[in-house]
Amino acid sequence: MASLHLSALLEHYGYVAVFVAGLFEGETILMLGAYAVHQGYLSLLPLIACGASAAFVTDQVYFYLGRKKGAELLAKRPKVSARIEKVNGFVSRHPIATIFLMRFAWGLRIVLPATLGLGSMAWPVYAALDAASTIVWATVVSLFGVKVTELAHAWVGRLRPHEHGIILTALAIALTVALVRQWRSRR
Repeated sequence: MASLHLSALLEHYGYVAVFVAGLFEGETILMLGAYAVHQGYLSLLPLIACGASAAFVTDQVYFYLGRKKGAELLAKRPKVSARIEKVNGFVSRHPIATIFLMRFAWGLRIVLPATLGLGSMAWPVYAALDAASTIVWATVVSLFGVKVTELAHAWVGRLRPHEHGIILTALAIALTVALVRQWRSRR
């Protein structure tokens, strides 16, 4: 009975969960979504769309904060200011490469969009490039997740009897990572 409920929840609310959780932690949620795709609960293209959309929204928020509140935030947070100063040279010289690489740069996902917001790039240009980059990122991570799930099935056998534990563990990891990131960003 419990698996029926979890299955129904995944099928009905899986994409919403991927989007909302993706606002805080991207890869873990997309990997979990890829598992759900492999098991037939979700479809790959909507998973990619939800993951990319969440990443896009998050990037836009940090770009906006950099653009509108950057100087004020830097004055109040010397650690963030130091991190932005470290990446500013690369970002200034290679803004387009930064946009396409920043989703893969763990630990810099807040700093890089904020740094771009502090720069001179026009928002519509940033938004268009960011949309393309988040689609590439979500596609790569989702396809990787499906492949990892396929390999896990080959090595471990059928994961379905363990799916509740896997899903709950992945959610706990995602929540923990998101909380740690929030805690670190406020230090």
